Amino acid sequence: MAFNKTRGLFIAAWLTGAGLAGCGPALEQEPGDETTGSGQQALTEGAPLTAHDASCLKLQDQNTWSTYASYMTGVGPALGLPAILGDLNRAGPVLTSTNHPAAVGYKGGFRWNDGDMATTDWVPQGLTAGVSGTTNVAIVAWHYTLTSPDKGVRVSVADISDMSLSAVNYRHLLLVRPTSAGNFTTIPEHGGGLAWYGNYLYMADTADGVRVFDLTQIREVSTSTTCETAIGKVGTEWCAYGYKYVLPQVSAYVVPSTIVSPCRPKFSFLGKDSRGTTDVLLSGEYCNNTGTGCPYDGSTPGLGGRLYRWPVDSTTYRLKTVSGLVAPERAWIMNEPNVQGVAPIMTTTATTSYWLSSTRYSGALFKVSTGASRTAYLSGSGQWARMPEGMHATGSGTNLWTVTEGYNGSTSPASGGRVVFFADQASLD
Repeated sequence: MAFNKTRGLFIAAWLTGAGLAGCGPALEQEPGDETTGSGQQALTEGAPLTAHDASCLKLQDQNTWSTYASYMTGVGPALGLPAILGDLNRAGPVLTSTNHPAAVGYKGGFRWNDGDMATTDWVPQGLTAGVSGTTNVAIVAWHYTLTSPDKGVRVSVADISDMSLSAVNYRHLLLVRPTSAGNFTTIPEHGGGLAWYGNYLYMADTADGVRVFDLTQIREVSTSTTCETAIGKVGTEWCAYGYKYVLPQVSAYVVPSTIVSPCRPKFSFLGKDSRGTTDVLLSGEYCNNTGTGCPYDGSTPGLGGRLYRWPVDSTTYRLKTVSGLVAPERAWIMNEPNVQGVAPIMTTTATTSYWLSSTRYSGALFKVSTGASRTAYLSGSGQWARMPEGMHATGSGTNLWTVTEGYNGSTSPASGGRVVFFADQASLD
């Protein structure tokens, strides 16, 4: 994504003046920190989180908040999330004692309807949750796998208020980016992570940073035959490939082009951490030791994925910026491969411990911290679901929610089919 030229020049000058071409020595040492003789940190799978110096990294607010919102006014009246919750059109059967995936501390969950369980066009990725009025809501991102056309990312809004019912009602919305007054296009991203703060839905933008969507700016569009194969304004209609509602982007936080590898990270997944005095947006990198390396790989390819904490303003629910720039509050190297989701361990107030979901071992949940080696819950041992993706930990410290992307085409929830479920965090401690 392009960013404002004036701001870009300022950042380039700032980086040059600060001499931050790459990340320097670690600012602090945590238990388990050590470096090789070359200054590169020695990594061991399952080791404690390793402190990482992220002083070279900044994100820039693209500051399109008012511009993008104004572009959407011609599309129709802005609808809030309550309007969507009153128009949920799909039902996902609640899982039973005989068909739920094996997971330590399992409490409940649901699967998608038959079409969404079987489709290969869309794959579940990120997950977040929150409350709208008195309704408990889960939001799941789906990545579109085809390229012609690329429909980008959709999100499912699900009412999870009463999991004792026979089904969870939900609806898909298409994510869009305003392009001009009264027009918009798709979001050609992976949708690997979501986090919900106030009215804002944050989504990971793999190569560039984080995109932000406003849940008060949802618009209803046409579902005519013409619109089933079109995006944006077509004649007198606004189209979104047949979806009834679109959720528009309002801004983004991007890594300036002047910040390059190894400082420049990937944004593979997101999470939400409200344990400290300041809420933070979590972001992390998916890495493996075969085809998906990361800019920083330590001494062992695949283990160098980094986890960042980005401060959130408690009043505006935007990231905290200084002169349009936001800096990570802290960062660690995870010492785990194939990480696809993160959530805080809410049974403790310490901000140095996390749950990580991983496709390692065909599916795993890792309990990690700065002070101890990991605890692993493996799908192959019947301790966690296969192919877990995004996660969300409830503020009460009770539940850990996760979504799975599906395993080997299975549509059976018990053997790898796509599910959304929650487990008791205390049982996992």
